[in-house]
Amino acid sequence: SSNSWSTNEDDLKGLAEILKEESENFSGSGGIVMLASDEKVIFISGSERTETDGNTKVNAYTTYEIGSVTKTFTATAILQLCEQGKLSLDDKLGTYIPEYEKGKDITLRQIIHMKSGIQREFFSTEELMDFDLFIKYYNDGFSDEELIEVLNRHELEFEPGTQSLYSNTGYTLLAMVIEKITGEKYCDYIQKNIFDECGMEHSSSMTLGDVTSVPKDPPFGYYNFDINDVFPDGYFMCPVSGRGAGDIHSCAADMIAFDNALFSGKLINSDSLAEMFSLDMGYGCGWQEISGYKNCYGHAGATGSYYSLNMVIKTEEYGTLYLIELR
Repeated sequence: SSNSWSTNEDDLKGLAEILKEESENFSGSGGIVMLASDEKVIFISGSERTETDGNTKVNAYTTYEIGSVTKTFTATAILQLCEQGKLSLDDKLGTYIPEYEKGKDITLRQIIHMKSGIQREFFSTEELMDFDLFIKYYNDGFSDEELIEVLNRHELEFEPGTQSLYSNTGYTLLAMVIEKITGEKYCDYIQKNIFDECGMEHSSSMTLGDVTSVPKDPPFGYYNFDINDVFPDGYFMCPVSGRGAGDIHSCAADMIAFDNALFSGKLINSDSLAEMFSLDMGYGCGWQEISGYKNCYGHAGATGSYYSLNMVIKTEEYGTLYLIELR
């Protein structure tokens, strides 16, 4: 691809070659792949497509919806507040959100490690078949009070701590906890304590309309689809109500900066990092082990039109490597 670059350093060329084939697989998707170490960029390849302006080629600062990779940021924020003594992972959710009746039996640790038993989404597909409800959810969102009312109508999927279930709802509840403790909007906390700390000038939280990438063949427009066809697993999440779970927009360069700051101890200390990568029933704090690879961790994200991957590989030969894929 003419829109790619790789290092000329002999000891790193092999790594760049491995990624070239992968990047060619989605050359028409509007995507980008970037690999870096703590010291340098090793490889970057962008699509031949342009940004929303119709002129600028996709590059390291092109912004995308990163979906569930947002959870790594939310987990980082929770661990920062733990270090400051403002909360403990052993605190009960009910301490901060007493309106949620079942929260008195669920710890923040269980939520952050996806063992809370809280349903995956606030609303099931069946509930969203109510067209008026769906339009409100997708266009306007619900207040926190309304969402808690919904949760109170549902039973837990299992007794907290006994099983694992990936829950977007749980991470939105963590965002609510951050707001209760700090008195700030979630997006403002993330901006000040993560984006600004890392120099992430092309990233945002809880915004609409600021992505500069153009996805290839978005799977649907507004409302002109059958929910059951698009979401066969019975789950649907609206970006409007997904703060803490899937609301962040970012770019490859900013994601590398975040990973580097995280692992260098700039954002959280070594004890918090150990907790973050304690894979309790397979899920840490915003990270999962990548199956089939040694010392490789990551998190993927997907929204209606975008896919993202943030991967960290710890190697003896090259040190810690950071791989970002956005499309």
